[in-house]
Amino acid sequence: MKAMILAAGYGTRLRPVTYVLPKPIVPLAGRPLMSWAVEALLAGGISDFVVNLHHLPEPIERYLIDRYAGRAKFEFSFEPEILGTGGGVRKVRALLENDSEFFLVNGDTVQFPPYDALRAARKEHDALAALTLRHPPEGDRFTPVYFDEGIITGFGQGTGEPLMFSGTHLISNRIFNYLPDKDFSGIVDEVYQPLIDSGRERIAGVVDDGLWFDIGTPQRYMTASRTLLDLMVRGELAIPSETRVAGDSLIHDTAKVTGTISRSIAGQRSIVEGALTDTVVWDDCRIAPGVQLDGCIVAHGVEIANALDLRNVLICRDDAAIPRDGEHRFEHGLVLRDI
Repeated sequence: MKAMILAAGYGTRLRPVTYVLPKPIVPLAGRPLMSWAVEALLAGGISDFVVNLHHLPEPIERYLIDRYAGRAKFEFSFEPEILGTGGGVRKVRALLENDSEFFLVNGDTVQFPPYDALRAARKEHDALAALTLRHPPEGDRFTPVYFDEGIITGFGQGTGEPLMFSGTHLISNRIFNYLPDKDFSGIVDEVYQPLIDSGRERIAGVVDDGLWFDIGTPQRYMTASRTLLDLMVRGELAIPSETRVAGDSLIHDTAKVTGTISRSIAGQRSIVEGALTDTVVWDDCRIAPGVQLDGCIVAHGVEIANALDLRNVLICRDDAAIPRDGEHRFEHGLVLRDI
């Protein structure tokens, strides 16, 4: 069985970082974001992957090939123009249609899907697809997916309980009989919903309220980082390879910490000589003595040499790819965005 991972998006809500780094390899609690999806699929017995790419594709391709050499096979589908979920699947038909079913997952969502339950649900209802659903976080905005006795009755409107789609599909190869014959299409609004309306196919669902994060904004990123760090410190979640727990923090084996660090994460080859509280430092950074960071995200390659005291900001190194559009502050050779 294969899995397709969706990794073609721009990551606009995480800018300015994603002007220079593709969102799927933004580090989260010791491993690139996309690696959380790959590791979950590997644990589910799947090691054959198709990945669609568009924005900054080379770093994603290089990371996956290098990191998972000998453990997984990757085939890449570059989209010169983003094709949407349906269009992306249609483009790789030749890679997917020979298996009776395949998984389709978001590359920017951290979750541990119930793969066996999805297989069972799709088989029980002879459904075109089985989707993971969850009860939404309080106050969250989402498109309701209506669920009644194992079957999805509609997206946006329907009968039964309104739940939230959490980002994983198990799809029959019958999907290729229904995808629109055009480049761009959406799989929910142009395939699932019309088939539900016509009664030609069923879409099953599995409710799973386990660990799940949508890494859309800096605020959501920090929530995920704090929760995953806390679970690792308590020994309830395995730490990524080449990292260690030190007190209440997570430090990469190649990082050097001589300053003070509390409830924080230090990435590969980073040097921390200042003070970190509730802060995530990515790779190849240097935080000089006298620098105090609280509730911050420090992106790849940032050097903070001046004695600064920063709170609740995303800090990115200046780069020509980041537009001077007034959305961000430019100070001390850094780009700052409030969290």
